[in-house]
Amino acid sequence: MKPKWIILISVIIVISGALLYLKFRSSTDFEPLIKAKLQQLVKDGSNGLYRLDVERINVEVLDQQIVVLNASLNIDSARLIQLDKQQQAPNDIYKIAFKNLVIEGIGPDDLLKKKNIDLNTFYIKDPVVEIFHQKRDYNYVPPDTTTLYKKIANQIGHFSVKQLLVQNVDFKYHNISKENKLTHLKNVTVNLNEILIDSTTQIDSTRFLYAKNANIILKDYEVITSDSLYNFHIDSFSLNASSHFLDATGLSLKPRGKKENFSQKLSYYKDLYDINIANASVKNIDWWQLVSEDGFTASQVKLSNGDVEVFADRTLPDPHKNKVGNYPHQLLMRLNLPVMIDTIKVKDFKVTFTELNNKTKKKGSVVFDDISGTFTNVTNRKEVIAKNNFFTLDAHAKLMSAGALHALFKFDLANVDKGNFSLDLEVGSMDGKLLNTATKTLGLFEIKNADINKISAHIDANNYKSNGTVSFFYKYLEVAVLKQDEEENNKLKKRGLISFIANNFVIAQSNTGDDKNKDPKKVSYKRDPEKSFFNLIWKTLFTGLSATVKGENQ
Repeated sequence: MKPKWIILISVIIVISGALLYLKFRSSTDFEPLIKAKLQQLVKDGSNGLYRLDVERINVEVLDQQIVVLNASLNIDSARLIQLDKQQQAPNDIYKIAFKNLVIEGIGPDDLLKKKNIDLNTFYIKDPVVEIFHQKRDYNYVPPDTTTLYKKIANQIGHFSVKQLLVQNVDFKYHNISKENKLTHLKNVTVNLNEILIDSTTQIDSTRFLYAKNANIILKDYEVITSDSLYNFHIDSFSLNASSHFLDATGLSLKPRGKKENFSQKLSYYKDLYDINIANASVKNIDWWQLVSEDGFTASQVKLSNGDVEVFADRTLPDPHKNKVGNYPHQLLMRLNLPVMIDTIKVKDFKVTFTELNNKTKKKGSVVFDDISGTFTNVTNRKEVIAKNNFFTLDAHAKLMSAGALHALFKFDLANVDKGNFSLDLEVGSMDGKLLNTATKTLGLFEIKNADINKISAHIDANNYKSNGTVSFFYKYLEVAVLKQDEEENNKLKKRGLISFIANNFVIAQSNTGDDKNKDPKKVSYKRDPEKSFFNLIWKTLFTGLSATVKGENQ
């Protein structure tokens, strides 16, 4: 045999033997060393707070793959007590467990000898993650500003992962500061890309958990409201944490069970809500602040394609509760959560108010559609209110799919105890007969004819009264006064004599710019403290509309 073939065969034998040796010595030789290395990294990186427990580590040397089985990140309770006494304990404590973790693109030497660790993929499936949040006063000024990189710099030069994928997370958030309130999320997916822990990224605020891009996805989230009357559901929820952007689809708030059975659950009258919002997005959200329930801060919220139904069953007894203090800005100020949202934009919404009348036992509805609007300066933070004390809503819509409506609300946050707010309202031309879906069953009168040209109003109000002006321009007004049919209770019939008197002696059939009654009506209304915010607005408007129709001079 020629020498060169002997050399070649010898090389092949050596290489084959080395590969077989590496393959079969993988776990038994490297597992204890890798365990010790990982456990030391965890201990150093957490200042001794956490302990890493691992059942088994399988090392595939040739495939550059490490599989960790049945591992858990546990809290060293004694060390936590020490850190708390030293005022160095964090507000959030973590507990993590998983059955399977796969690391690709790494060999034993990467963990045991190299200062720099660069991984391709870090994959975890079905982990259980628990966070225990407890506010510690001393953390308002962080007691330990040492970055994670500095804590582990003695062990590694830098640490990078191209992709960290965590699927089907069972996530529990215990807010100990709020009576140990539990938030439980299932089927959460976390995808972090381009993770880098080194001297250049240790204080990089553009990264989330050291990742250049971070996405958190949640599907089919549902929770029962605290009063047990509704289910709140989200089809999908996606958070791009590094860009502070949140996107959600299929949001809904629906009564539990059948809507027609809702009233049977109540002893007193209470509005029923059925809300569906196709899309919602939030820009520049402070994610960690929201999760820890320390506040909700964002630059913009967008809500689109919404359908809101509000139903009032007036056949139920009135609870006779004082509703003073329940205006929108007063509810905002009463939130336990600090809020600061620059703008909320609403687009393509439909709102339907329906009431079951106690006298007629019939339903009447008012519909607002094609709603678009902008809320600005939505806040309850005092330092923000000191700079701008008005929370506003500027909205456009169509009344009964016809009359173009514009409303501008200005809520005074600096005088929230008094309930001060103002409203400028304008409704364009429409056929008055379209209002019969509400007036017949709720007001017991039918509009036989009316060409509405314009309604405009300015209202200033507080907790107990309103003042303002109302202008109402119309032509060809004719009404029919109704009553319950004594023979057929499910029918209404015309009160002929009263209708005749109303049309010929009470109401003015027109009010245009040429009529003597063209000037705005000065209105004032004393609020019933048991009635709502919208009731005050409607009663104030009705006072002016009624004065105009009756031809009253001021």
